[in-house]
Amino acid sequence: MKVNDDLIGTVLGSYTLEKIVGYSRLSAVYLARQSHPGRLVAVKIVQAQSPGRDDFFLRFRREVTSIARLEHPHILPLLDYEERDQLAYVVMPYIGAGNLEQVLKREGKLAPRQVLSYLLQIASALDYAHALHVVHGDLKPTNILLYPDGRLVLTDFALANLTECAADIDYTAELLTTSLYMSPEMVRGEPLTHCSDIYQLGTLLFQMLCGHVPFKGEGTYTLMRQHLQERLPSVAVLTPDLPQTLDRVLQKATAKNPAERYRSVGELAQAFAAAIAPLDKPQQSLPHHLQSQERPQSLSDLSKLEFITTSICPPSSALPESPPTPVKVVVDSGPLTADFGFSYIQDQILPLPSTISRKPHIFSFFLLRCLPLFVLIGIGTLAFLNVLGAFATSPSTSAEQARTVISQYYDDLNQHNYRLAYALCSTNFRRRISYARFVSSYQHLTHSDILFKQTAERSPSEVNVVMQLQTQEKASQGTLIQHYQWNGMVDRQSDGSWQIEQITISPDRALDSV
Repeated sequence: MKVNDDLIGTVLGSYTLEKIVGYSRLSAVYLARQSHPGRLVAVKIVQAQSPGRDDFFLRFRREVTSIARLEHPHILPLLDYEERDQLAYVVMPYIGAGNLEQVLKREGKLAPRQVLSYLLQIASALDYAHALHVVHGDLKPTNILLYPDGRLVLTDFALANLTECAADIDYTAELLTTSLYMSPEMVRGEPLTHCSDIYQLGTLLFQMLCGHVPFKGEGTYTLMRQHLQERLPSVAVLTPDLPQTLDRVLQKATAKNPAERYRSVGELAQAFAAAIAPLDKPQQSLPHHLQSQERPQSLSDLSKLEFITTSICPPSSALPESPPTPVKVVVDSGPLTADFGFSYIQDQILPLPSTISRKPHIFSFFLLRCLPLFVLIGIGTLAFLNVLGAFATSPSTSAEQARTVISQYYDDLNQHNYRLAYALCSTNFRRRISYARFVSSYQHLTHSDILFKQTAERSPSEVNVVMQLQTQEKASQGTLIQHYQWNGMVDRQSDGSWQIEQITISPDRALDSV
């Protein structure tokens, strides 16, 4: 039995799988019917790869036990957990109304008060989980499920990280999606705290307000480096009707240093509510019953705000039963004037006769006649400079691209940015070496004195690189220094990026004996 095979009709315990509603490379979610009681549920099936399968199931049980104790109205509960035929599966309530990703695809950006409504519910759930030392670790629109009335629940607490371990981190479209919301500490492979959830939530808030994610790099590597180095773009610049105070809120939530972020998600929600409060000020032209009421002063007051419903399928009752009554417009036959609060002189103002005799200036006449010539000279100059620039800055060769990738690879390793370094390896490379093995091989080493000895282009998309490098390893007896010969292949991928395809490293006995 394998995940993504046609398991429809299969009976797992008391659950009969009826149809598939979502899937990834190593997991699938099925709509199932539970026999006792007779209800619809969602069954997520995960398959561990053979190497390390027992260890995976042990960790999976431990995480499921931790998540199962979360009882909160905005957290999707786990109903059951079982293992069968090298598969592990969890059972959850089935919510068929959709998720936040579908809302964003349909609506684009959301109104600030709608975002606040969602934020309050998320803050309540995350602060509760964080108090129990549970980190979500994979906040993204598909993991926020919605009821038709606008209520939401969070799903996949910590399970996404477990399935990532089971898949040995296959950097496909799945990881590309996760990279859109990845915190800097996730990129560095550090242990996650509640601060990581706050960062991911900050990127989600940006997307809800602006209609798109903050970073749009081509490929996983570029996205992860943007999360490490680049500040969040300004929401006030991208969406001018938003207050600039929102920029400060989102910048603090997504600070690169976790210690500089908000202390809790509730604190973030309070700051967000205060930032959009000016948008809720009553307008003089609004009827009294439409003017906003007293401002909330605390998160507990904020939670009393009425939800602003954005249902997946608006109920038919929301449509008017009859067309609205047309409004009569009465136009007076007198002069049409507007009262702007100051006196208005309605006398016609005629142009004054000119008393100055104007003669065409000879210099102005010369400029007008020669203007087309000046434009042509300017265009020719720009074209000539562009040609010179093309000769001066020729495009990088394949060999240069390969050397750049390898240099960046070891820079990332030395800075312990293991996910970035792993992302510079090809899919075939990652299939041969798991992420856990990759990290364990490099976490105690520092690389230096990289010397490229030979770079040979086997084809326009394949480069063989030979080089020397030195490693320093901290050991109980001191620092151990060794020299190696490095021989590898760097290939251009279908998306145009260059990645390491193969590495062979052998000790350089000649240098070590010196």
